[in-house]
Amino acid sequence: MPARNKEYEITTGNIFADLGLPDSEDLLARARLLQEVQGLIQSSGLSQKEVAAKLNISQPKVSLLVSGKLSEFGSDTLFRYLMALGCDVQIRVKKPRSHAEIFRRSGHIAVC
Repeated sequence: MPARNKEYEITTGNIFADLGLPDSEDLLARARLLQEVQGLIQSSGLSQKEVAAKLNISQPKVSLLVSGKLSEFGSDTLFRYLMALGCDVQIRVKKPRSHAEIFRRSGHIAVC
């Protein structure tokens, strides 16, 4: 049996970073927020027209949400949609432990 040559890369857990895209943490955070909105819309049993009324947006915009058009939505917009759909959104800022840490490393964004 011939040996199979498998080529693969180990991911960082952020596909956007793996693709070398700028602002990859922001993209991943927005993707996760969008995924939450999509899940709420799908599980609500509401029509796109009803969701549009709830979110105060057009039905075509709901269609963009459901189809995952990430480039159409910023984090702040997705936060508002989540709140309109009954979610509590919490943002926590974790400060660096020391003044020196401010210059040593950059922070990151995570959606849990």
